[in-house]
Amino acid sequence: MPSNFTLSSEHHTYPVIFIVGKHGHQYFHTVNGIVKHLADVERMPETIVVSIDGGSPSPDIYHNNMFSNQPSNKWPSWGEPDMYHQFYQDELFPFLEKQYRANNKRSVVAISTSSFFPLNNLIHDKHLFDTYIFLAAADIIGMGHTPNKTMVDGLAARLSKSSKVNPLIFFMVADDDLKKQKKYQTNVDKLKSKLSQIEGLPFTLRIYDNEGHYDTLIKAMLDVLEIKYPKSLWSAKYRDIVAKPGNALKNLDKYFDQLSQHYGFAILPRATRWNSVNRLGFISTYLIRQNRAAEAIEVAQRYTKYQPKSWQAYESLAKAYEANNNREHAIENANVALKLAKNEYDKKRLNQYIKSITPTIK
Repeated sequence: MPSNFTLSSEHHTYPVIFIVGKHGHQYFHTVNGIVKHLADVERMPETIVVSIDGGSPSPDIYHNNMFSNQPSNKWPSWGEPDMYHQFYQDELFPFLEKQYRANNKRSVVAISTSSFFPLNNLIHDKHLFDTYIFLAAADIIGMGHTPNKTMVDGLAARLSKSSKVNPLIFFMVADDDLKKQKKYQTNVDKLKSKLSQIEGLPFTLRIYDNEGHYDTLIKAMLDVLEIKYPKSLWSAKYRDIVAKPGNALKNLDKYFDQLSQHYGFAILPRATRWNSVNRLGFISTYLIRQNRAAEAIEVAQRYTKYQPKSWQAYESLAKAYEANNNREHAIENANVALKLAKNEYDKKRLNQYIKSITPTIK
């Protein structure tokens, strides 16, 4: 879950990254750690990561000799993929939306044999995800759902059909995989040739030198997230934004409204960030120092709106009112902060602050 999920208001919704199959179970903490770090430093939106340890259901798979020493050329249908698709669509997505404020921006990470279900979804069904990330699957794409047809053929046929919105597709592979057998390199070359010809398809293929089968995971995830969330659009400098002509909060809103429009969901300025000046809590204090107390109040009010359970938000608002010579509202909000505070040290400090701004009755 995002770091500030429990404090954040209903105004915050979150994209979801699913990592599926047995590989999802194995590599959940790796993917979650990457996402958490990048989200915490605002290089990407705060995002929910979900591991689905349920295999990778698929219809019949003709492995086309991609795996050696197989007793037959076909693996029978496994795991009822149609029912699995319905589970995502009718149960899992609504549950995440209701319980965790997930939005409809969904990515899937599929590694090696765990790619079967996402590939089947991408080829045959209504797309469940807007981003498909495949790793270590150079052999898998040479298999197929019908004899003498590969996953690459199926992808090209489906994705070449006109569509207003195509999913982002990433295919990341280690060079060591391609050296094992020439047919794996052939699969990748065919994938590149066919998908690159489809107009308007956002497709990225990346081969990693001097890397092994699963070794590419961290590099690949960093590359995918940089492509999807480039630094040029992220890493906002809040002080620079509020220093521009005009109202501080309106300047922040303009910046994040443009980002929201680009990605198709509400992206909000961060109320809090560990050890960073790029947060509403700091900007309120910064504006006070700039003798812009009225604007500091607006920013602090937004802070309380985004994190209504945060005592720090109400302390920030109290100090903004104090700077604007509104002692009554300063005391009122400081008392709200006191009620929300859990730590005895914080309560003691807030009591001292309230005492310092309360008029002495003679």
